[in-house]
Amino acid sequence: MGIRLERRTDPDGSLVIVPIGDLDRDCVEPLAAAVQADLGRSPARLVVELTQVPFCDSSGIVALFDAHDEAEREGVTFVLTGVSGHLRDLFRISALDQVIRVVEESHG
Repeated sequence: MGIRLERRTDPDGSLVIVPIGDLDRDCVEPLAAAVQADLGRSPARLVVELTQVPFCDSSGIVALFDAHDEAEREGVTFVLTGVSGHLRDLFRISALDQVIRVVEESHG
């Protein structure tokens, strides 16, 4: 089963991508395309909200690292939000939380 991506602009102007489903090998291309499209809009901040992500494997972690790197190359702040307890543990173990900023709210 593939992933669905919802997108919105928060009141502070942040562009937000909300993956719905598992962050696995099936998400890599759709997430990369959404990140590229949103970076093309030259936001100051790009947020990936993970409230609707029940599972993340190594492909999902790599996709998030790649999205962060692409945003950084473009001079865009990249953050994750809505990270559940088990995803937070996974991100800590993989050191993703040492590279990508994790915040509680998508705006601000």
